[in-house]
Amino acid sequence: MRNTYTNLRLRRTATLLLACAVLSVMSIAPASAQTYEELPPDLEERAQRIYSGVMCPQCAGQTIDESNAPIAEAMRTAIKAQLRNGASDDAIMDSLVQSYGEGILASPPTRGFSLLAWLVPPLVLLLGAAAVFFTIRNMRGRSAIEPAAAAAGGGTADIVSAGPLPFDLVDRELGEDTHAAEER
Repeated sequence: MRNTYTNLRLRRTATLLLACAVLSVMSIAPASAQTYEELPPDLEERAQRIYSGVMCPQCAGQTIDESNAPIAEAMRTAIKAQLRNGASDDAIMDSLVQSYGEGILASPPTRGFSLLAWLVPPLVLLLGAAAVFFTIRNMRGRSAIEPAAAAAGGGTADIVSAGPLPFDLVDRELGEDTHAAEER
């Protein structure tokens, strides 16, 4: 009888411990879950557009849309609050630039010295394309002139007869006439 009482007591204790473990895990989950504030679809679209245009101050090369840093989360929350209060996209961006500087923008502004960041790459691309075009045109022009000059009796034929060929120079240096023997 004592054995049955011990088994019953062990079962109750195990059940109680299991219930406590399950309840403790369930109570921790809501505390660690990230709270997500839902915005209306039009405001959510505007928020996403702003997120992708703002760089994270802590993360190298990431926008606040891509970053998981606490400061990026705080910036997203602030942007949502400003959108709920009716602020325009430009007003929100201006407030971020005022707080963090122009380096916070994902794309450089189109004024002042930053305008060069927009103008120089296309100009370099156009100059490179022009250089390739003129190089190819000059190469085609030379290849068309050489056969015409050779047919007219000038060009490469005059160059060959103008001086000794390299193997003749070698023969002369060696004092041999190996090339003449090969031609016979």
